[in-house]
Amino acid sequence: KPGQLPPPAGYPALPAAPVPGPRPPLGADGVVAGADPDAELESARQAADVADAAAHTGEQIARRPPLLPSWSPFARAAAVYAGCALLSLVPMFLLEIGAGLGAVGTFTLYAWTCAGLPVLAFFAGYLVLGRWGRPPGVDETPSRYVLVGFALCLVLPVLAYCGYVVALRTVFGG
Repeated sequence: KPGQLPPPAGYPALPAAPVPGPRPPLGADGVVAGADPDAELESARQAADVADAAAHTGEQIARRPPLLPSWSPFARAAAVYAGCALLSLVPMFLLEIGAGLGAVGTFTLYAWTCAGLPVLAFFAGYLVLGRWGRPPGVDETPSRYVLVGFALCLVLPVLAYCGYVVALRTVFGG
């Protein structure tokens, strides 16, 4: 309809509400002249049904979390943890470059690569899911899938880094 905004992505469209025209003025007895009471009641019932449907749709939208609202809780948690794990690879590779240039010591490199950055990635994902992974106004704890987060943030980046180092040493013989 003109003048009506489309619903946000991932949300259902609200039902179209009939907009009543202007009402004729009331007569001296408080009744609209020539009005059909049955038609008026039917119009009021239809408007109430549309309002109930819109309220139900609004309640469904309010029960969705703001982060990836159409995704399942497991898929949302896996995507958040995987994103944090991928972001943790960037400083890992920067540390590797710094170690190659002599700016970072071996202990510092391995401490941050094998423990510090993966733990930071895990807690970043955990906090993101706690803040944006639950519907607003709901006091229940969101599904954070801690074991999935552990596997994605603490194990996979370390394995990817080790594979990167082994590949570099195999290719360049270092």
